[in-house]
Amino acid sequence: MEPIDRNELTKRSKWARFVYMLIYAVIFNFSIPFLFGFSLLQFLFYLFTGTVNERLDKVCNWLILFTIQIVNFLLFQSEDPPFPFNDIETSELVTDDPIDDLDEDLEQDLEDIQEDKEESVNPSENSKD
Repeated sequence: MEPIDRNELTKRSKWARFVYMLIYAVIFNFSIPFLFGFSLLQFLFYLFTGTVNERLDKVCNWLILFTIQIVNFLLFQSEDPPFPFNDIETSELVTDDPIDDLDEDLEQDLEDIQEDKEESVNPSENSKD
């Protein structure tokens, strides 16, 4: 076992990171209710209008990237402290609309089920082809 280096224990940069980690852990814990609240709001928009709210979608994307930065910093995956010390790269925003993809998948599944149902009801018509 290596001896403990006293100089490593007294480095200000390590203790500063520890303080930042505590602050960002509190911020992360505080942001979780917002994530759930925004998801509920988006569901309500989707339920009543059929689409998600674009402005809220941008806020959610920003919050996602911010929480990713925090988690990366807390788990030592990044040495860069999160926002406001570093910008959140908006180029990484999620642009795909998973709801549209889900709707397309559901429509395709319904069509497949309908075709299977028709084939089972009229097997003689399909065997002639």
